[in-house]
Amino acid sequence: MKAAKRIAGIALAMAMSCSTLTSLAASAADYSAANVEAYTASSDSASKGYLLQDIVESSGYKTNYTTRYAYKKLSTSEKKLYKLIVEAARNLNAAVEIPSGLTSDQVLKVYTLVFHEEPQLFWLGENCSTGSEYMFINYKTTDTDEIKQMQDKMNKNIKSLMTKAKKQSTTYGKLKVFYDWLILNNDFELSAEKYNATIYGGFVKGEKLQCAGYAKTMQYLCDLAGIKSMVVTGTNDEGSSHAWNIVYCGNGWYNLDATWGDPINDYDSSYLQYEFFLVPDKWIHDYTHFNINKVTRSNGTTIKLFTPPTCTKTTYNYFIKNKMNYTSASSALNALKKQIKTAVKNGDTVVEIRVSSKAIYDKMTGSYATTLNKYAKSCSSKVKSVSKHTKYTQGSYVVHYDINYKK
Repeated sequence: MKAAKRIAGIALAMAMSCSTLTSLAASAADYSAANVEAYTASSDSASKGYLLQDIVESSGYKTNYTTRYAYKKLSTSEKKLYKLIVEAARNLNAAVEIPSGLTSDQVLKVYTLVFHEEPQLFWLGENCSTGSEYMFINYKTTDTDEIKQMQDKMNKNIKSLMTKAKKQSTTYGKLKVFYDWLILNNDFELSAEKYNATIYGGFVKGEKLQCAGYAKTMQYLCDLAGIKSMVVTGTNDEGSSHAWNIVYCGNGWYNLDATWGDPINDYDSSYLQYEFFLVPDKWIHDYTHFNINKVTRSNGTTIKLFTPPTCTKTTYNYFIKNKMNYTSASSALNALKKQIKTAVKNGDTVVEIRVSSKAIYDKMTGSYATTLNKYAKSCSSKVKSVSKHTKYTQGSYVVHYDINYKK
């Protein structure tokens, strides 16, 4: 995360959804045998120097798609298409025969799920075309030599990160390692670029990430660590597409949004926040995250991808687990002052706690803001002011202040 980025969530975009929907909606014609032969010939002309499955497994990745939560929610015919798409991607085949009886909405649903839930297939394109009998996949590259080189570039960071994660004895510890690394080593990019909605964007220095890239990189790491997870999609409060994760930690399912942990602001690359690290649905649904797993085609049809598990637990939420959840205004004020004093001493920026009610939240972000600003300035002549965050924390009751230093 770097400077010159606006606050996270103002205009988050998921690279895949709109482009895929548009492509499918525009592809009403049937495809002939000649079309299939042409696509197959194009695919066969790609470099075949390496087996893609061997390349994928070079990082230690061995997750079977049939274990996916989303896959298990599909009908028998949809599962068949899911399998066919995965196998086609593993072999760089462009043409996929559609199982009998599936509608274009179902084809779209399954392709969207494969794109999001199978992060190891980073060469899979955002777009596909479909007729009544066949669908055709677009790939970012069909050169297996190039794919191998890209996987090799990723493997160094993947293996280093997994070594750190293995030192953690708990799922929570591993997830925090992944979350922190993703945020501190990546930059958000709104506009669609070739690999910024893939794990390649997540693991290779100098690449950018859209929210789908953050979510798929987290999914990939969870797969390697044996943590149950999935990518879910929706919109923010302005209607822009978004993607994040649901993960299983300790006693249940939790939402985890690494994109919104990596805010767009003018602070340095050490900036890290935990408002969306392991949170229940009620803290974010209809506050910051909307239209869960629904996509709308250009013809106006709304498709439900799958119903994700309900997230109700709070035990492993960052603030609750770390005893940073306060039930009175006085204890919250003292905790914030303590954090400010430590942050100023270390030259840090972020100060955040959670409170147990809206009344306390309103007081901490309202009448106490002046008190906290004066206190921060009293800690050091280098402090210019403190800035409060409220737009995206009202559902979670996270009280967040940033310390601004004089230049």
